Amino acid sequence: MQIIQGIDIDSIEALYQLEKKYFPGNYYSRDSLFKMLENSRYYFWGVWKKEILIGYAILLDSIDIFEIIKIAVNTSCRNQGIGEKMLRTILQNVEKNIHLEVRESNLAAIKLYEKMGFKNLFKRKDYYGDTGEDALVMALSKQ
Repeated sequence: MQIIQGIDIDSIEALYQLEKKYFPGNYYSRDSLFKMLENSRYYFWGVWKKEILIGYAILLDSIDIFEIIKIAVNTSCRNQGIGEKMLRTILQNVEKNIHLEVRESNLAAIKLYEKMGFKNLFKRKDYYGDTGEDALVMALSKQ
């Protein structure tokens, strides 16, 4: 069984370990994660399986929209609908439009976002500093 809920201070170390693993060269430090958790504009969602954090999302309330800053699911738990379930939970709890950037090569994520109703707005050239890869900016309209 998977449980989706907010992340608290006790879960930051587990989140940090997933950050390092899935976003090498582009991950948040522990200190940054703690500061974000203390800032009311950031929202953290986690997915647990048997008390182990297997996925998470970080959102930023940017006044008129929400931005999905990060989203990740442990590779051993992928293709089980966990990312979709997490996104559905987020969409049920967010009333504003949502934007995100996704690596152009991340076809699985793009397919999921499109399935959930996100539309491709435009491309950001050389967006990812670790690889120089382009990002697609996608949005979901809630209005």
